[in-house]
Amino acid sequence: MLGLLAVLVSVVACFVRSLMPALLAFDAALVVLALVDGVLQRGKRIEVERTVGAILSVGRANVVDLTIRNTSRRTVRGTVDDDPIVDATATGLPARVVIPPKGTVRVRYEVTPSRRGRRDFHSVGVRYGSWLGLVARQERVAAPAHADVYPDVHAARVLEMLRRQGRQDARLGSLRVRGGDTEFERLRPYQRGDEVRHIDWRASARRDDPTVRQYQAESDQNVVFAIDIGRAMRGDSGGLTHVDHALNAALLAADVALRGGDKAGLMTFDDVPRAWLTPTGGRSGGRKLTRAVYALEAGLEATDFRAGMAFLQTQMRARSLLVLFTSLIDARSAKELSSAVRSLMPRHLPLCVFMRDMDIEALATAEAKDARDLYTRAAAAESLSWRDDLIRGLRNAGALVLDAKPEDLTPTLVKSYLDVKARRLL
Repeated sequence: MLGLLAVLVSVVACFVRSLMPALLAFDAALVVLALVDGVLQRGKRIEVERTVGAILSVGRANVVDLTIRNTSRRTVRGTVDDDPIVDATATGLPARVVIPPKGTVRVRYEVTPSRRGRRDFHSVGVRYGSWLGLVARQERVAAPAHADVYPDVHAARVLEMLRRQGRQDARLGSLRVRGGDTEFERLRPYQRGDEVRHIDWRASARRDDPTVRQYQAESDQNVVFAIDIGRAMRGDSGGLTHVDHALNAALLAADVALRGGDKAGLMTFDDVPRAWLTPTGGRSGGRKLTRAVYALEAGLEATDFRAGMAFLQTQMRARSLLVLFTSLIDARSAKELSSAVRSLMPRHLPLCVFMRDMDIEALATAEAKDARDLYTRAAAAESLSWRDDLIRGLRNAGALVLDAKPEDLTPTLVKSYLDVKARRLL
């Protein structure tokens, strides 16, 4: 209001020169009031307490709570913002707040990390107006905290909650591991997706409700997740690297396997084997897997599939399901992969998980406007051609192949694992 009045006086003074002394006096008074208003703003008025989980999930919105406390005797109106953290985006900030005298408000926002590792939180800034509204103050309050960003561990918690409630995930469907036709376990109500041949018609008649025979799947089998961390896995899709997509899928599939009584292990490799985790069962197996991949990143080395698969064979003597995650970028590496995977059979059952390159697929079907576009389209089509040949050859040799978009990798892999158990392929 005072600023608007000063503008009006200035405009009138431009036409009425006799008002110039009054304008100068008004400006001087305004400066004095601003100085007094600024002096009255001295001292701390804001206290901040931050609440954030010790573990955050990569690629998922994680909640952060800020409790803002007003220690003064007047209402504080302003905005709250938090220092940005590395490799993450925040939604819900800056937030407008009105804090009563001696009162508190809670600000909740979400942070979505794009990479794994340690993340440090620093200061919170609160910007509010003065008593007369002539100046604004930016008060920064230190609220240090740190969190470790892991693969998407939240997905396993949601899955467990749905399992306890007797519900199923919309993308994953039923997570029951169906057994064969000989190891009878119990009778239960019919659910969508059950095979008709498993319906017990006598029990259904007695109960006046469709009832099926449930069979117990064989357990205590080995599932090893082999993750390529060579340069081909440095790509990204949907804000996550290919390695993160592979880790999210592997950890959720491992959780399903461990809860079904199997053992889960891990190997990472590029030009040489980098890490090895012997298959372990129970909850400890899941914790070991999560800790082992905490800081895993793809490097710049070319992947040696023969060395990686040879190492696997020396470590695993018993028949196992070997889940190999990779992203192919050239025909030469595809031939090496094919040879290495074939060497695993028939002792082991390999499941090759390929991440589709949606950019190349788009180029192969894009409209060509000139000669350069034609060459680009032909190169993309050639890349898809040798990829299809590789997949066809592996399937003909007896290997399982999963070719999926990175975003669809997790539900597709879980369903493939359940299918392997149901068909008793191990």
